[in-house]
Amino acid sequence: MSEDFRETDGRFAKGNPGGPGRPRARERVAALDFLAAEAGAELIEVALNEAKKGNLRAVEMLLDRIWPARRGRPVEVDAPPIRVTADVLPAGAAVTSAVLGGELTPEEGSAAARVLVAHQKMIETVDLEARLEHLEQMVRENRERRLQAERAK
Repeated sequence: MSEDFRETDGRFAKGNPGGPGRPRARERVAALDFLAAEAGAELIEVALNEAKKGNLRAVEMLLDRIWPARRGRPVEVDAPPIRVTADVLPAGAAVTSAVLGGELTPEEGSAAARVLVAHQKMIETVDLEARLEHLEQMVRENRERRLQAERAK
């Protein structure tokens, strides 16, 4: 790096671009992905051969690629359909019963409960919008009636 771009105290001078800097991580990852894609078949073959020789790390690596660990699993809860906010209570009770009965883990029950809460909020938002529209319509009709009454006088 040239010293022409520095002040006497070692800091970069005003207006200096500071050089190219380090390459962005995204560019490095893209380059690595490209290299891995080109050598992918060969890499898999090497890992397969190592796994066949009993290299457990190679077996683990292959299984992680072929059959990655799931972050969650689909769960089924026998709950009624949820159309209005009052339907959330029986659905929540079904989730609670499934957790307490051992059909779901507490983590799965917690995730299902979060889905129920999100669904309830969506219903409440739609209901609130409909109620607000109804009130606005009533206000408009009331104004029109007042105007007509004043004109009739």
